Amino acid sequence: MRNVVLFSLPFLLICFQLCSATDTLKFGNNISQDNSNNLVSLERIFRLGFFSLPIESGSNTKNLKKYLGIWYHGLEPQTVVWVANRNKPIVGSDGVFQIAHDGNLVVADASQSYWSTKLEASSSRKRVVRLLDSGNLVIMDDDHGYLWQSFQHPTDTFLPGMKMDINLTLRSWKNENDPGIGSFAFQKAQTGGPRSYRVNNQSQLYWAFDGHNSDKMFNHILDLLENSTSDSSHKYRNVTIKQRSLNYDKSRILMNSTGDIQFWRWEDNLQWENLWSRPSDKCDIHNHCGTFSSCNKNNWNPCKCLPGFDPRRLYLGEHFPGCVRKSSKQCITTTTNDNMIFINLTKIKVENPDQGFLSETEADCQSLCLNMCSCNAYSYNATYSDRSYFSCWIWTRQLPTVQEEQDDGRDFSILVNSSDIGNLYLLNLYLIRIYI
Repeated sequence: MRNVVLFSLPFLLICFQLCSATDTLKFGNNISQDNSNNLVSLERIFRLGFFSLPIESGSNTKNLKKYLGIWYHGLEPQTVVWVANRNKPIVGSDGVFQIAHDGNLVVADASQSYWSTKLEASSSRKRVVRLLDSGNLVIMDDDHGYLWQSFQHPTDTFLPGMKMDINLTLRSWKNENDPGIGSFAFQKAQTGGPRSYRVNNQSQLYWAFDGHNSDKMFNHILDLLENSTSDSSHKYRNVTIKQRSLNYDKSRILMNSTGDIQFWRWEDNLQWENLWSRPSDKCDIHNHCGTFSSCNKNNWNPCKCLPGFDPRRLYLGEHFPGCVRKSSKQCITTTTNDNMIFINLTKIKVENPDQGFLSETEADCQSLCLNMCSCNAYSYNATYSDRSYFSCWIWTRQLPTVQEEQDDGRDFSILVNSSDIGNLYLLNLYLIRIYI
């Protein structure tokens, strides 16, 4: 009988730790690097505590960087969705997470602070911290409701209940062992349609979506991004009701460290499945082949110049991506050159146009382009000639890489000089009209 009691003690200790876990932190309490006092959300969906990652130094990975984060409770492998001190790990000391005397949430040790919510100082005794089943970490009091929430300060992960607006950005980890801010950022585009999104690599555009897509999965993702179920105005007394009304779908959108924006969902086979990812191929990367070029993902060498253009390297003497017009004319119009032609390409995906017009016929759209010194291409769609939308779209800037053989692509007509293309090409089926 004695042996049985001794054998059960470890299990009783584990049970005590799990059963005593709470979703709430008050002033005077803290979360330490001891896993026994982590926060666990009410329905045991998410967990908050410290986790460790190795420091890469040659072959020595014994030292650990420590971070405060939120991850899915009970899922393997550990899937971290939010990190507080992502740019300032704790190394070689014991940090704690607590409500400081000025009312802010902090991650600190005896000598310094590693992270803070940076709220206006107030009485700490009125503030309570709670981890919700949505994965949202909130500071609140009875007088003001939510004062701060992690859903408005994400790291690399978007969770159901968040709302994607122009103020919200997902920033990738540096790599799988470093949650510091990486090179890639996903955000709502400030220009374009209401459903336009982009991924930046540093400050440069890497991938973009203009809001027009027949991809059913992406339409579902857009609905997830734009239809928030959270309510930041809730008072403390209503939080429990709000938590229980949420749909705890284990799905997430991830801006990963290699530049892919991905949709993941926990499936019945008890593992994460990557159901959608963009860019889908090299041609989907913004301007992958350079300006005035095309990219075809079905070709072994996907990049080529558009008709009437040559590789830039032939003119610049070095390997520069993209292409330039063969003609030396800077301004190509019917008044300066009578040999202008339009070459029509089909199933083309191209970035948003620079200008839009309402044209009754395609000939009117062509005329608009011909009489613009800066026009490089146009696209006409009679479907939109009902005066509700523009039917004629004009591109005046240097064209970034266009994508070929896209099922949801458009007809796209490039303005070139006939002297810049060979006679054999003039017989090509792409040629639709010659203006002489």
